[in-house]
Amino acid sequence: MPRLYTTQTNFASGEVDPLMNFRSDTGAFRNGAVTLKNAVLFNTGGEARRPGTTAGATLLTHARLVPFEFSSDERYVIAFTAGRIDVYDMDAVLVVTVATGGNWTAGDLFEFSYSQVADTMIVCHPDWAPQVVTRTGAATFTITDFAFTSSSNGEKVYQPYFKFVDDAVTLSVSAVTGTGVTLTASSGVFTADMVGDRIRWQDTEIEVTAFTNTTTMTGDILGTLEGEYDNNPFAVAEGSGTVEVTHVLHGFATADVVTISGSGATGGITAAQLNGNKTITVIDDNTYSFASGGTATESVDGGGPVVKYTGANLATRTWLEPAFAARNGYPGAVTFHEGRLWFGGSSGVPDGLWSSRIFNYFNFDVGDGSAADSIQLTVGASEVSNVRHLVSNNDLQIFTAQAEFIAKAPREQSLSPASTIIQRQTPYGSNAVKPLVFDGATLYVQSAGTAVREYIYSDSTARYSSSNLNILSSHMISTPYDMAVLYGGTDRSEQYAILINDDGTAAVFHSARSENLAGWTPWTLGGTGTPQFKAVAVVGEQVFFSVLRAGVYRLEKYSQDFAISVDGSTRYNTGVATNLWVVDAIYFGKTVAVTSGNYYLGEFAVDGSGNIDVVVDVLSIRVGYTYEHTIKTLPVDVDLQTGRTTGRPKRIVRIFVGLDSAQSLSIQGNRLILRQVDDDFSLDPVAITGTYEFRMLGWQKDAFVELIQPEPLPCKVLGMTLEVSV
Repeated sequence: MPRLYTTQTNFASGEVDPLMNFRSDTGAFRNGAVTLKNAVLFNTGGEARRPGTTAGATLLTHARLVPFEFSSDERYVIAFTAGRIDVYDMDAVLVVTVATGGNWTAGDLFEFSYSQVADTMIVCHPDWAPQVVTRTGAATFTITDFAFTSSSNGEKVYQPYFKFVDDAVTLSVSAVTGTGVTLTASSGVFTADMVGDRIRWQDTEIEVTAFTNTTTMTGDILGTLEGEYDNNPFAVAEGSGTVEVTHVLHGFATADVVTISGSGATGGITAAQLNGNKTITVIDDNTYSFASGGTATESVDGGGPVVKYTGANLATRTWLEPAFAARNGYPGAVTFHEGRLWFGGSSGVPDGLWSSRIFNYFNFDVGDGSAADSIQLTVGASEVSNVRHLVSNNDLQIFTAQAEFIAKAPREQSLSPASTIIQRQTPYGSNAVKPLVFDGATLYVQSAGTAVREYIYSDSTARYSSSNLNILSSHMISTPYDMAVLYGGTDRSEQYAILINDDGTAAVFHSARSENLAGWTPWTLGGTGTPQFKAVAVVGEQVFFSVLRAGVYRLEKYSQDFAISVDGSTRYNTGVATNLWVVDAIYFGKTVAVTSGNYYLGEFAVDGSGNIDVVVDVLSIRVGYTYEHTIKTLPVDVDLQTGRTTGRPKRIVRIFVGLDSAQSLSIQGNRLILRQVDDDFSLDPVAITGTYEFRMLGWQKDAFVELIQPEPLPCKVLGMTLEVSV
C-alpha cells in the first residue's frame, strides 16, 4: 500500500458547512474544518483555543451592551435595560446607574440605533423621541430628551417639518397674531396628540394648545403669520391695472383678502398701488389676481426679491407638521457624518433623511439652502424603503429593509442641500442589527437573518457590492441580533466580528483582506446547564459579553490572554501555599474548573459558603468554567494519478502537528505528553512548541482527524501533515 503525505497548512477558512465534505477541489476544503469550536483564527493561518472570560458585575436583567468612548483613557460599557442605563468601567465594575429618564422598553433594546461624538450619545427608535446620553463627569451620566435648537426669541424651533396629510388639505388661522387663535383644516386631519406640537403656516410657527375636533384646534401664534413670495411674483400687462400673482399651491379662494408688503413699483404701477389689502380672484392652483388701482405702462414681471403676504382666515396648502412627533413617529436611524448629525426613517416618513446644519448638531434649519444648511430629502426608491441604519464610512451609507443605498455629492464636494443625491447599490435589505465598519467594508445582517454581508466599494464597477460572507458556513448564523467588531486586541492585530445568535452561541468571523483570509468559528460558553452569550460590545481593544448563567445575567470580559482558558473566571492569590480556598458568592454551590499556572487541578465543588478544597497546596488558583475546544478536519483526500481517493479506504498512519505553547491536546485518544519520568515535578510543566508526532490506527473511507483538549489549558495548532496509507 502506498504511503502518501498531505498537509493542511492553515485553518484560515474556519469551520465550513458539512455539505462541503466532497468539495476537495476548493480552497475552503484544504484550509477549513468541519469543527473549529471555541477557536480563534490567526492572520498567520493557525488557530488556538480561545482565551476565556473573567467575571464582572451582575447585571439587572437581559441588557444591551453599548460602547462609550470619551477618550483613550476614559472608556465605558453601558448596559441598557428598560428605561435605565448602568455604566461600567474597563474592569467591568459599576461606575454609575441612571435609573430614570430612558424611553426605551425591554422590547426596544436590540432595535434602537445610536451614535456618539465626544461626550454625547444620541439614541433613536421610531416609537419614541430621540434621547441624549451625556457624560457630564468621569463618574456621572444623564439621560435627557433631544431638544432642537430654538431662536433667541423662542418663535422658531429649528426642527424638520413635513406635510403628512393630502396636499389639497388647507389650513386657515383666525388671526395673524395673538394667542388662543382658531385653526381650521379643510378636512378632518387633526388629532388630540397634536397638542403641544408646533405647526408651520408658511414660515410662521403656531403652538397647538387645545384640540376641539378633527377640523378645529386652538393655538398661539409665535410671531406674525407671514409668507414670502418667490422672486418677482407679479406680472402686469401694458394698459391693464390687473396684477397676476404667481403663488404655487396657494390654496386661497376668490374674495379672500391678502395683505401684501415689500413690493416695489412694477411696469408703471406704483409700490403704494401694489402693497396693502387686496381682494383676490383665483385663476388656478398656482395663480391669482387683484386690481391694483393703477395702469401698467409696459408688460413686465416684477415686485422685487422680498415680497410678503399675510391675512386672517387665508386657507393655505403650505402648512407643515413636525417631522418627528407622537402622531407621525420618530427617527429610527442616526449617525454623525461630515460634521452633521443625521436622522433617518421615521414611521411617518420611512424613507426620510434629515441632517443638521454643519457642526450644529441640534439645529435642523433649512435656511435658504446654502451649503451649511440642513439637508432634508427622501431615498426616493421605486418602493418605499424603510431606513433602518445610517453608517458613516467613505460615503454616507443607507441601509433599509429592502436595499442598500449611498448619499453622495459630486467628486471633491461635501454633502449639501444642493449637491446630495441618493443612489441605490444592492438589493438585499438589512435587519435590526447595527451595521459596523470592518476590514475595509461595512458588515450587515440581511433582513431574513440568515446571511451576513459585507458592503464594499468596487473600483472595477464603481459601485458597492454585498457579498455573502457565510456562504460556505451557513450553519454558523442563527438569526443574530447583536454584533461587535474588534479591530485588534491588546497583544495581537487580528480583526474579529462577533455576532450573538438567538440560540445563545457566538459566531466569530476573522478577516484579513490583504491576505485573502476569511473564516468563521463558533463559540459556546463554559459552565453547567446551558449558559448563553446574550450581548456583546467592544470598547477600544476590550470585548465585553452579557452572559446568562443559571438564570442570572452577568457582565464578563474577554481576557485576550491565552493563559486564561476558563470562562467566568476569577483569580485568587495567597502568600502561603494552601489547598483550602474561599471564593466569591457567584461560585457558591457550583462545580468549577481550577487551574494554577500551567497546571489543571481539576473540577471541584464549592460549598454554600464558598469553601473549596483543591487537594494540592498552591499559591494561586483561577476558578471558572471549562469549555470544549475541538478541531475536526474534513475527510482526508489525496490526488493520485488514478484519481482522487474520495470514498476509498485509507488509514492515517502518523500525524505531525505544528504546535505553539501547547499544554493540552489529544488526537483520537492519543494525548500530548508534557512530562517525562526524569522531569523535575516541582516545576510547572513546559508548554510544547514545535512539531509533535501522533501515531494512529484503523482504516476508514472518510478518514479525518479530531483534536480535542481534555484539560482547559492553552493550545495553538499551526497546521498538520498526515501520512496516509491508501
